[in-house]
Amino acid sequence: MMQNPKRLLFFLMLFFAVQLYAQQGNYNHYLARQFVENKEFEKAAEYYADLFNQADGLQYYKEYYAVLNKIGNKENIEKLIKAAYKKSYNNPIYLIDLGIFYQQQNNRTEAEKIYTKIIKDLPKNKFDILGIANYFEQSNLFEEAKKTYLKGKEILKSPYEFNLQIANLYLYQDNISGMVQAYLDEAPSQADNLEIIENGLLKAINKNDKIKDEIEKSLYQRIGKDKTMLVYQDLLVWLYMQINDFEGAIIQAKSLDILRNENGNNIFVIANAALQQKDYNAAIKGFQYIVQKGNNNPWYYAASLSLINAQKEKITNQTNYTQTDLLKLKVDYLDFINSNADNQMVYNATIDLASLEALYLHNTQDAIELLEELVKNPRLQATTIATAKLNLGDYYIMENNPWDARLLYTQVEKDQKGTALGEEAKFRNARLSYFKGDFEWAQTQLKIIKANTTELISNDAIDLSVFILDNLNTDETDEILLAFSRANLLEFQNKLDAAKDSFALLLQHASNSSLIDDIYFEQYKIAKKQQKYSEALEYLLKIEKQYPTDILADDAIFYAAELYQNFLNDNLKAQNYYEKIILEYKDSTFVIEARKRYRLLRGDI
Repeated sequence: MMQNPKRLLFFLMLFFAVQLYAQQGNYNHYLARQFVENKEFEKAAEYYADLFNQADGLQYYKEYYAVLNKIGNKENIEKLIKAAYKKSYNNPIYLIDLGIFYQQQNNRTEAEKIYTKIIKDLPKNKFDILGIANYFEQSNLFEEAKKTYLKGKEILKSPYEFNLQIANLYLYQDNISGMVQAYLDEAPSQADNLEIIENGLLKAINKNDKIKDEIEKSLYQRIGKDKTMLVYQDLLVWLYMQINDFEGAIIQAKSLDILRNENGNNIFVIANAALQQKDYNAAIKGFQYIVQKGNNNPWYYAASLSLINAQKEKITNQTNYTQTDLLKLKVDYLDFINSNADNQMVYNATIDLASLEALYLHNTQDAIELLEELVKNPRLQATTIATAKLNLGDYYIMENNPWDARLLYTQVEKDQKGTALGEEAKFRNARLSYFKGDFEWAQTQLKIIKANTTELISNDAIDLSVFILDNLNTDETDEILLAFSRANLLEFQNKLDAAKDSFALLLQHASNSSLIDDIYFEQYKIAKKQQKYSEALEYLLKIEKQYPTDILADDAIFYAAELYQNFLNDNLKAQNYYEKIILEYKDSTFVIEARKRYRLLRGDI
């Protein structure tokens, strides 16, 4: 059907008129900005006035406002804001601008009237409330933003709305207590994803370490008001974990375990964390709780073995453990192995028992027999076989059988290529070369480890590499390094008296050697193994006094603090030595741990 030519012409003319009008608007906007750039603000204001009066004029509001502000035309600014408010169909954002304008004119009373009215007349829409509160925040009107959020909670009849926004608002205001309470208010609505709350509380703790006490108190108050609100007990467990109060965490976790019928799952995690942090008593209590549930519990066997290992760690880290203590552990391992089926837990227990036999009871041949039998088991997982072979290789070295040790290390290196166990096997092969006096080959292997790995390389590998590099082909002959490595081998073989004599003899013949501080450090390790803690301390103090700038200085100071704290019952000296690490060895890898222990001894935690 034919279009009416006149009608078509009319629409074409209308279209081009609209386009021309739009182009004119764009051109006027371009001119206005050019005048601003040339600092001709009066002329710019004229163009912006025209632009603002157009139907879509609100888009030019901010620029027009800025130009009037440059001119200092307060009367027109007020008119502009009020006009924008009308033009926007009473959007309260523009009233906020009006309040800010009155504040700038030192008319706080009028400004507060406007803010009060905005908050009183809040819309019943969450997103509109958020927009108003955000604009208050952007304008640094934090109190008004807070009142907006609180009023919004009332309007929406939801105690959980805007809690996270309020928490962030308190953070801006440096009101850490308020921030904590806001996160705790929000916690019940985040019960299935407490990470948001935990991260928020962690921010509070990082801002003010002493806030931990307030968090603990608030959690107990909330638990007291409503014991069915388990989320607060969850947060209490989390808090105790953050401050390494594992006994407190286990007490709370026991209550939750009963209420939720968790079978000890969470307690097993906490007990393992306690074991890693050397809180042996807490770890033992946690594992014992699970074991007492009986062998039908899914965590029974894992907890039983972990309990023996925790007891072993506790005993061997005491000042005066006895042969009787060690034999009791041996019986516990054997009972566990003999009372269970052929399973992974039994394999792990066998590896742990072999370690006890070789390293503490000095029954190396018994340890070898245990592991030689174990690696024949076709049901072993690949990682279990690798771990057993690595340990068996070590025990072969203790029994002067380096060739079989080399064979096992090489097998693991090949079977576990690219894994942490594979890299550990490479290191042990390099260490064996070092023990045999083949330093250049050992260093070549250690360089390969360092080049191929970053995360997987162990501290032991790095330390040995640095040690060889520092002392190989120095002005002195390699005979001193060879004597040192042979003494190291004796130490590794648990021939501690012979190793001690070798280092003492080496000290006499190498009085000017760069190895003196290293000899002192090895003598410290031997004395500690022999439970001669005062003697061990003397060697560390020699390093501190004679070699305060050498690579082992911070090691000596840290381990001296550890001896004072854990074996010599002198917490004040331990605190002083940890503080010395923090203040004088700021680049030391021990700084973080030293700071944590220092604060613990000082009573901050």
